[in-house]
Amino acid sequence: MKKILLAAVAALAIVGCTQNEEIENVGNKAEINFGTIVSKTTRAAVTDNTALQGTGFTVYAYNTEKAITDTDTKLGSAFMDGVEVTYPSDSWVVTGGPYYWPYSGKVQFFAYATDAAVKNYKVEVGAKYPTLEYTIAAEASAQKDFVVAKSTDESKPNTNVSVDLQFTHALTQVNFSAKGSNDNLKYTISSISIEGLANTGTYSFANNTWAVTGTAGTYVYPTAENASVSGTTVTTLDQSKGALMLMPQTMTANSKIKISYNVYNADDVQIDAVTDAEIALNGKDAWEAGKKIRYTLTLSSEGATISFAPEVGPWNTDDDKDTPVTPVTPPAE
Repeated sequence: MKKILLAAVAALAIVGCTQNEEIENVGNKAEINFGTIVSKTTRAAVTDNTALQGTGFTVYAYNTEKAITDTDTKLGSAFMDGVEVTYPSDSWVVTGGPYYWPYSGKVQFFAYATDAAVKNYKVEVGAKYPTLEYTIAAEASAQKDFVVAKSTDESKPNTNVSVDLQFTHALTQVNFSAKGSNDNLKYTISSISIEGLANTGTYSFANNTWAVTGTAGTYVYPTAENASVSGTTVTTLDQSKGALMLMPQTMTANSKIKISYNVYNADDVQIDAVTDAEIALNGKDAWEAGKKIRYTLTLSSEGATISFAPEVGPWNTDDDKDTPVTPVTPPAE
């Protein structure tokens, strides 16, 4: 997996009497430094290092006596409590810094790309990990590739080294491809949408999973207007506007894809028009955090049937390319 390490490092400092009592004498105190890592990607609308610099990130840090895996460990109060880290020019700037490493114990770091869609970050009483709530934007153009990071059981270093926060993708990226079922026909897709999905979830830093709630309306896939498909050749419909970024979840009876398209013969004469044909998703593979899903839609000659083949694979591959799949052939009527 290719990674890019941001060279700029931000120096942080603890303020307040309580924290300062836990720090070594002034001559030996060590600053907390951050380096951020975001997996390389070539896709539009996906968070990379440059995008993270644009949004900045929010970080929380907790000093625990023992490792986070210890039975008695709980986070308690944060000594870095929602600290905003921004990148205004050529280096990271930390609000209220600098902060210093506690003298003893372990330090647990949790961070996320600063995003107005984040609500209710909290640590339950006695919990080892925090949670936060996130809501997916209704319009594809406003959806973001939300990334999160954690670094646990860190100890005060002997030298001034950075804490590498490795940000991972927390949502599911959804894309579409299409092919016809007849080599002699052409198809022009006017719209693809997906509906019946939960749009809000509570994310757990403990295991990178979501507990979802709420039901969204319709998410319209940002394909180019009148996207063309020729014969049985698979056409990827990805556009510069980017993929859908949706909540990881299990499909329900309400989950479905809708597609509208026109069918033309070899002489470019329209022979059919299909409007809002539905493809049920209930019982299909669940969406996971940090994964990309590609549905390959097979358009029938007469618009009577549509089938699809899902592609589920790790988001962070070496070259971030889609692995081709063989679309399912629609059953004969």
